[in-house]
Amino acid sequence: MSSRRPEAAPLSEENYRVLDRESLPSYLNEIPAVTDVLGKDVEHEITEIGDGNLNFVFRVANAADASKAVIVKQAVPYLRMVGEEWPLGRDRMTYEIRALSLYNEVVPDLVPAIYHADEEMSVLVMEFLGDHAILRLGMIEGVEYPEVAAHIGHFMAETLFRTSALSMASEPRRALMDQFTMNAELCKLTEEFIFTFPYMDHESNYSNPTTDEWARENIHTDSAFKLDVLGFKDLFLTKADALLHADLHTGSLMVNQDESYVIDMEFAYFGPFGFDVGKVISNFLLCCTSHHHHAGGESYRNWLLDQIPVIWNTFETRFNELWLEAGDSAMLLDGLLTDAEFATHRASFMRNLLQESAGFCACSMTRRTVGIAGVADVRDIEDLDIRSTLEIANLRLAKELMARRGELESIDDFVAIARSFHAQPIL
Repeated sequence: MSSRRPEAAPLSEENYRVLDRESLPSYLNEIPAVTDVLGKDVEHEITEIGDGNLNFVFRVANAADASKAVIVKQAVPYLRMVGEEWPLGRDRMTYEIRALSLYNEVVPDLVPAIYHADEEMSVLVMEFLGDHAILRLGMIEGVEYPEVAAHIGHFMAETLFRTSALSMASEPRRALMDQFTMNAELCKLTEEFIFTFPYMDHESNYSNPTTDEWARENIHTDSAFKLDVLGFKDLFLTKADALLHADLHTGSLMVNQDESYVIDMEFAYFGPFGFDVGKVISNFLLCCTSHHHHAGGESYRNWLLDQIPVIWNTFETRFNELWLEAGDSAMLLDGLLTDAEFATHRASFMRNLLQESAGFCACSMTRRTVGIAGVADVRDIEDLDIRSTLEIANLRLAKELMARRGELESIDDFVAIARSFHAQPIL
């Protein structure tokens, strides 16, 4: 794994332009790796497919053979979901390019291949995953994906461990950290939208009158909960354990029955291990709540809850395997600990990481419920009464997980809390 990558040059606006259906063909036709896929000087079929908050995403296919296609992702100088009135630097694409390049070294079977990266144009051209669907959309429909939980756990173990002080020597690790230190604008979005605005009256928050009232009475005035959240914000700000995906959720996974691909890593930066773990698990819990309304019902809720220990146990097992295989690192040198001491240390470490993950899970559930960027699982439900009931349920579960995180000795304890909660009538 390479730790030294080129320093990011200041992004010039001189040669930058926003690509669209008219300009994409000529742009792509000059890239040999892309024409190897699409063909040279062919007619293109271009579809804007992005449903994210930040960037524009196009599928570009050979009009005569739709199986020959690529994905083009471009950062624009504003927050896409809001518009040009919310400026946002384009250098987030620089960090996505760096993270995806590294992930292609570490977990090439779990991320799309890169055909072309253009930092000046803030453009990334990637493999088209035509036989895959966004995990969130499939889960809303009640589709069971037998491999996805294990793939998520494996992805997190490999990427988090191999970029941590438990694996890397000090100097190359600090060189790698330096390549992500200035992803400042997206870190600031996380600091505000996950750890600040949802716990107060703020103009950016989503509004549903019944949910708003409950939040004012049970979130904004709950000092213990807000102080706990503030503690997790402090961890996010100060704890540089490993390179995080930092936006890992069911909308950033493309899956089918056999394969899973992680996408959308523009938020990548060095932060606490538990952030990625807690965030992705929170999305399984949010979807679980939605299936008190959606067609999946109790059967699918049970499947979703069953995936959480698979995610964690796969993560924990592989993380420990890598740790046992690792040689000297910035954290540990051979001979420092006895075998018994090392085993005790690992067990304590993983227990603390589980509890940390539960806290970040609670923050993510709260943010996705009352913050600006919700989840379609719940927020796309048209009936406001049903939606607010499910939203309040998610807030109640988030508060319970936060309050009881210190009780967790194993992932079974975590899942038991969620199962007990969902055994109660919600709708």
